[in-house]
Amino acid sequence: MMRAARFRQALVRKASLRKALLGTGLALGLGIAMPASAQQRPYLLWLDGAKLDIAKIIGLPPAQNSPEGKAEFEQVQQITLNRTPEREKAAIADQRQALVNFLNGMDTGYVDNTHREVRLLFREAQVELGILLKSVNRLTSRQRPFQLWAKTRVKPCPGARPVGTSFPSAHAATAALYAELLKAAIPELSDKLEERVKSYDESRLICGFHYPSDLVAGDKVGRAVAKALLADQAFKARFDETLPEIRVAFGVK
Repeated sequence: MMRAARFRQALVRKASLRKALLGTGLALGLGIAMPASAQQRPYLLWLDGAKLDIAKIIGLPPAQNSPEGKAEFEQVQQITLNRTPEREKAAIADQRQALVNFLNGMDTGYVDNTHREVRLLFREAQVELGILLKSVNRLTSRQRPFQLWAKTRVKPCPGARPVGTSFPSAHAATAALYAELLKAAIPELSDKLEERVKSYDESRLICGFHYPSDLVAGDKVGRAVAKALLADQAFKARFDETLPEIRVAFGVK
């Protein structure tokens, strides 16, 4: 009976996730102009987007030609010039936004594809975050460091290059989301998780994909969404149900 109930729950979650992704893709593909709350609410799995003001949380980035904007560009430029082949390789590995990629940069006992409920929980949380980020991406059109011309250009890492606005950083938001949720489940790993957030974020500077203020803004969003999810009764029940498996996945008693 328990297996049948869990199977039905998984089907409901899968259908909701598919609806969220399909609905968001359809609205964006058609270019439908709707109020932020109308865009968010029908496709969010847990949160009410109208109650979480992402734009207020992140503010606006420095203007491109402002002293702050120029200083950030020069900072990223210097970081990319000084990167080593080893650090570049690690930064390229950090380009995927998935729990396993985030955890690969840490010393943990987590093994990918072995804990289905953990993967589903974090994937659902990441989808929630992604939808909320879509609501603010249209507010800025900040060019990424490697897209700007200067006497010395910012050289991006080899391979696929991100598109769209640089602000805020979805990678930084994802890392912060993962860290906050995992700290709630495994407080013993708090220090390691925060160190991993720093290195994951730094990879975006190493590759010339983001500015420091992009990372700060993304970090704020990720933590705000994680805290909102943990405060949501339905998500918290789902989180608590998965908590034992999360601890087992990390080899924590």
